[in-house]
Amino acid sequence: MFEQLNEKHINTMEQQLIVPLAVSDILEHNLAVEPDMQYSLHMALSEIDPDSALLAIALCARDLADKFYLEVPIAAALKKEAQYIIDTYGPNWIHHHKNEPIQAEGYARLLNDVPEDLEALADIMDALCGDIAEEGLSNNYNAAVAIAQLLSIQARAHMEIADYLLLEIQNEHKVESGDGALVDTENKVSAMMDITPSTADNQAIDNNIILFPIDRVN
Repeated sequence: MFEQLNEKHINTMEQQLIVPLAVSDILEHNLAVEPDMQYSLHMALSEIDPDSALLAIALCARDLADKFYLEVPIAAALKKEAQYIIDTYGPNWIHHHKNEPIQAEGYARLLNDVPEDLEALADIMDALCGDIAEEGLSNNYNAAVAIAQLLSIQARAHMEIADYLLLEIQNEHKVESGDGALVDTENKVSAMMDITPSTADNQAIDNNIILFPIDRVN
């Protein structure tokens, strides 16, 4: 049984995952999210595993929800979802951060619900951005909107990676049990992952936030 999360654990996750601290500072001071800052945040998130990215995004989303809690009703749903993810995945992350790395079988179990939880966060953040625009608040909260869009993009990217990893795990089990051959997903994953700054222009979003490459996890 893992330890119950406390404030010290939350601080540890924020410091180790880095992005939540940066996002907290941006939101607190309403700092402009310039292209170089967007790039840095994208890269920081893209270089970690999907389960860690889920936690990092949830920690950011909780701060984001607090920013709009009284003005945009859906912020309450975002905070609830973010807190659920922190409470669900945080104790496991803290345990393996302090002790031995998680083993393959345990990681497969941990990863099982990650794509669904990433998608839920992305959907709510997209809805939040839509509601902010409808309420005419976009100009007052440019930084927060940019952060929400960036986090949504990374959540969906990591959802794809987590789905791929789960498929690979299933394929390995099939091969080990003699149940069948590996499904060829290599081309799909290569196309998804082999994105460089020079080709990313083709994937630009309206506000010039782009999806940057993520390292392949074998």
